[in-house]
Amino acid sequence: MDFNKTNDKKYNTIKLFCFFFYSAYSVADIKYIIDGISGENKSNVEIYLQALDIPKQAENNDYLDEVKKSAKSALSVFGYYQPEINTSVSGEAPQQSVTLEVELGPQTLITSSDIQVFGEGKDTAFFNDLLDSFSLSKDMVLKHVNYESAKSSLKSLARRYGYFDSKFTKSKVEVTSLNNSASVVIWFDTGPRYQFGELVFTEILPVDKYVESLKNFNIGDPYDARKLSEFNADLSQTGYFKSITILPEFANKQDLQIPLQVLATMRPEDSFTSGLGYSTDEGVRGKFGWTRPWVNQYGHSVEGNLVASIPEQEASVVYKIPLEDPLYNYMSLQYGYKMLDQNDTDTTQYIIGANRYWRLENDWIRSIFIRYDHEKGQQGQQDFRNALIIPGISYSRTRSRGGINTTWGDRLLGSFEVANEWWLSSDDLIKVYGESKILRTYNGHQFVASAELGAIQTDSIYSVPSSMRFLQVETKVCVALIMKASHLKMTMAF
Repeated sequence: MDFNKTNDKKYNTIKLFCFFFYSAYSVADIKYIIDGISGENKSNVEIYLQALDIPKQAENNDYLDEVKKSAKSALSVFGYYQPEINTSVSGEAPQQSVTLEVELGPQTLITSSDIQVFGEGKDTAFFNDLLDSFSLSKDMVLKHVNYESAKSSLKSLARRYGYFDSKFTKSKVEVTSLNNSASVVIWFDTGPRYQFGELVFTEILPVDKYVESLKNFNIGDPYDARKLSEFNADLSQTGYFKSITILPEFANKQDLQIPLQVLATMRPEDSFTSGLGYSTDEGVRGKFGWTRPWVNQYGHSVEGNLVASIPEQEASVVYKIPLEDPLYNYMSLQYGYKMLDQNDTDTTQYIIGANRYWRLENDWIRSIFIRYDHEKGQQGQQDFRNALIIPGISYSRTRSRGGINTTWGDRLLGSFEVANEWWLSSDDLIKVYGESKILRTYNGHQFVASAELGAIQTDSIYSVPSSMRFLQVETKVCVALIMKASHLKMTMAF
């Protein structure tokens, strides 16, 4: 074996490795200094320059030409088509700085704007409103972001409202550098509007009729993606399904009707939850929940909860019976038990009730209820016992936008309930209660405000079950300001 040749090969290999290692780290570290502009103009130039390949030596005419070209492309986005850019290089490789002296020059104005919608959606309010929102009118500054946004918005709106054959028959921007003018043309053909078709179940569901009952559209209605999204959300809230999704089957469309495929997985027959915690007021506190989401073919469901600590034990069972649908038109039966032995209060309470719920045409939820409330015990030195039959009515409405991360919403609730000796209650009482909550978002900050107002008329406060009493007799208004940036929460009550 020739050891000299072997050593030469090893030496050459090491030299080659060192050469590549040195080359990788000998590339210039170039810093860009941009003078003469600021704000979004400067930021966009910086983004474009970061995309350039970095040479070993910045004093390279080809490279500096690319720097100017990239900077001009970045500024043309904002309508500056004739900027004056001078470059200079300072420092020695590999640490160098490239300075760009920029004079923006005049902005390009739109002198001709031809934006039209053709097809079936031509005269619809949603397309007309969208056209009015575009920043592409005559005498406005040409910004490519506005042009691209306009095209994207048209396609997005068309998809939402079922114009799946929509297309641009003409779209262009022509810039005349000599007089800094531009011509914008966007011709958009919506094509026909598709319609909702029938629901297609991939497998037999025990509650398929309640899937149908929650539909907020009929076969043949114009397609609206938001309605389909609301339908999906309602189905998820029923509690019947582990997962459910309604998807349009474009491949199986029949004329203009698009079938809707139902992909669903039922929840287990029984599900359980549990929890354990500790507080200084109650000590160890445990929770246990049981749910059977569908009891039978009629869509009935039952839910039970147990909460227990040393001073307080509470149990409840709710049986839900869908009538027309399981979310907005149903009946529920409930039973509850509560025992409290804390400080100067020692009470035992039983509640049996029935509720009937409707969703009205204006999206308010109306509930008519009746419950039997039996409570006895001691509070301070006062023994009490009451047995009340309490009918009542309530109206509520909840609105929200933003999905899971709600950015806008409000809730209103009003209730009236009464007990009287005429229908075998132990005492007479009337309770009126109202609640309002509002959430709004401004510049990334969320503002939450809430207000409650209630009154009880009765001969003695001990005639009122503890669950119906107010903590204090006053009108309370709370305003909460939640600052996302600083995670600051401030609450005021008056």
